[in-house]
Amino acid sequence: MPTTTNVNSAYVGALAGEIFVQAFKKSDTIGKQAITVIPNVIGSGYLPTLSYSAGLAAYSCGFDTTGTVTYADKEVATKKYEIKHELCKDKFHSTFQAMQAGLYGAANEIPATIQDAILLSMVNNMGALVDTQIWQGTGVTGSFNGLLSQLNSDGTKITVAGTVSSVTNVQATLSAVYSAIPEEILSDESLVIVVSPNVARNYKMSQIGNYMVGSPVGDKELDFIGVPVISVAGLPTNTILAYRTTNIGFLTGLEADLNNVSIKDMDESDLSGNLRTKIVFTAGVGYSYGAEIVLSKV
Repeated sequence: MPTTTNVNSAYVGALAGEIFVQAFKKSDTIGKQAITVIPNVIGSGYLPTLSYSAGLAAYSCGFDTTGTVTYADKEVATKKYEIKHELCKDKFHSTFQAMQAGLYGAANEIPATIQDAILLSMVNNMGALVDTQIWQGTGVTGSFNGLLSQLNSDGTKITVAGTVSSVTNVQATLSAVYSAIPEEILSDESLVIVVSPNVARNYKMSQIGNYMVGSPVGDKELDFIGVPVISVAGLPTNTILAYRTTNIGFLTGLEADLNNVSIKDMDESDLSGNLRTKIVFTAGVGYSYGAEIVLSKV
């Protein structure tokens, strides 16, 4: 009698949150720690903004204030999103039957069950999608209000003229971005320069043959005059930003009861051989200080 594989799983709340942790780590921006993750936010989260000014005064008894402290919370609304897929279960069968027969030897990276394979596929897909949304979300229905969209309308950001990146001009562009970083954050440990993959590739190639890289063999960790340079897949081409990672936040509700990861085998209802998957989660992105962020893009 042939074996029938039925897959039906549902994860909610904290259990779904554990899956989302793995998915979010697949996002370049989150996985490479180029953003601060603020978990367990439901509804709106708040990022702090603080400014302080003071001047010297002659000493006198009593207490006369000479400075001004302005504190405000910047609201970042998280919204509820969903991802739905339908796929043919039969596409997974040959791989897993071969593994059960030992044909893959010690290839532990191959999932042991159809359910594991589907969850892995969901995690990978969600990570890439979230990474793009963090930066390029347009704010319309079904989309994050992405960081670039927010920065485009922020008159306080620092703008550096963008160029179509090439091996010959990439260091000059990075120099312009570096020079525009405010002095007060230049020594901050959380300062990073984040670039699109084509800029990172050109920067690596520009170093071949000069004093920074003696050989083209092997990958190199990137920095520019001591500031880490991070390649982020979710950025559009020819884009460079400099900022403190503590200034930018990804807000989500990892343990919220409304989180859901579901896999439904449709064979039980319509004999279609299809699987349906559904992911429900909350998320939002924002930043505190636009005046500290340097942006260069074409």
